[in-house]
Amino acid sequence: MNTQNKIVGEGLGFDDVLLMPQRSSIRSRFSGEIDTSASVARGAPKIHIPIISANMDTVTGWRMSTTLALLGGFGVIHRFMNIEDQVKEVRRVKERMRVIEDHPPVIPASATIRDAQRLLRERERGYVIVFEGESFDGSFVGIATPRDFDAGEGDTLLREVMTPKERLRSVPPGTTLESAVEQMRKHRVEKTPLVADDGRLLGVYTMKDYEYYQHYPHASLDYKGRLLVGAAIGVQEHEIERALALAEAEVDILVLDIAHGELDYTQEILHRLKIIERVKTPIVAGNIATIDGARYVRDCGADGVKVGVGPGYVCETRDVAGVGVPQITAILNAAKAFEHDSDPLPIIGDGGIRKPGDVAKAIAAGADTVMVGSLFAGTEESPGEPVEQDGILKKMVRGMASATAFEKRLALGSTTTRAEEYVPEGRTTFTPYKGSASKVLKRLRGGLLSGMSYTNARTIAEMHDRAQFIIVRSPAIPEQRRPLQ
Repeated sequence: MNTQNKIVGEGLGFDDVLLMPQRSSIRSRFSGEIDTSASVARGAPKIHIPIISANMDTVTGWRMSTTLALLGGFGVIHRFMNIEDQVKEVRRVKERMRVIEDHPPVIPASATIRDAQRLLRERERGYVIVFEGESFDGSFVGIATPRDFDAGEGDTLLREVMTPKERLRSVPPGTTLESAVEQMRKHRVEKTPLVADDGRLLGVYTMKDYEYYQHYPHASLDYKGRLLVGAAIGVQEHEIERALALAEAEVDILVLDIAHGELDYTQEILHRLKIIERVKTPIVAGNIATIDGARYVRDCGADGVKVGVGPGYVCETRDVAGVGVPQITAILNAAKAFEHDSDPLPIIGDGGIRKPGDVAKAIAAGADTVMVGSLFAGTEESPGEPVEQDGILKKMVRGMASATAFEKRLALGSTTTRAEEYVPEGRTTFTPYKGSASKVLKRLRGGLLSGMSYTNARTIAEMHDRAQFIIVRSPAIPEQRRPLQ
């Protein structure tokens, strides 16, 4: 055995470094001088706060994704559910906020109030568009709201209680949201249809949508003014159907959910989706931790790269497989891989975030955004209900390579691994209940803003160029064993 090249270098984790303070002209981290907007993937809109919730089944469903997107972050909905349910979760996020509703809930005039109420529960809307005939072709005869429902019983036909089209205050094509709001205020209505010259419905403006835009000025939005949302997919053949269904639902970013991104699977599924299926949705691939790994993902055609092997709080890859690269070094490796590229892939630092300062360190090392799991797992928006343990409210968090997560995948039929052969590389535990995810996001963003002000960086790009580290000599603490804050 040739032992000459066995040791290839040293690695640095978050606790091994500190940012060097520098002469700064930034007067206040909250003065508006600092722009934290960043790219998640090539071809996707930027997000205002470079923080992403992890695609774990104890972290990100539609509620987490919605909250983070409204506040300027981003969520990736986990894949450990059937395709139809994941598509529904994506659509719930996309339908929460928009400039105009171009896909309103529609129902025939022969339907009952009870039918309309059921549709509204599914679509989370305050109105239905009523049409005559068997199918909706843009022609409509009226609109019905819960106020109209009060005029009848559950089995009353909608045509008997709806507000007819001729009594509606509609606006013509070319009307902006602001102009539509003026009309709604003038006529004291909450909704106004956008109607073409031939009488066909083009969309619906609502006061609720306008109020969202006023209340969340920094929301992460797509090119249609709807909330951004991502979704995870696997790499097996049956995941192609999932990816295509999510793309049809207009998910903004697909994320390959695989622990080791340097496998042939990455190249195979990216080729299949991008070349054969011609999916236009940006795809993030990973996870990687080396220079070669970053270049491999780039050369396979990914639109973004996820960096991190083993740093997660509930990840046990380093204990079980003996594999990993400390996270600061892993991010530096990815940044080095792309340093001469004219259009470098956006880098997501995935895992190891325990404290707000870790976000600043990850960005300084070269990450464009960071992915956070366990800190968000204990929040109100994470899937699951709080449980009481020793008088303390807690919520479950588990690694997606844990034994309990494997059992779920087995039940869903999303794995070909036999139970007797599976060796977990993650664990299941409980984390204290933290309330709203907005509190966690605010704290993490505050740490990033402070780190940027100390290094005189007004943008993420300046943080990459200007920030410097000093190595701290202290007793090593394995990254996955540090306590959650």
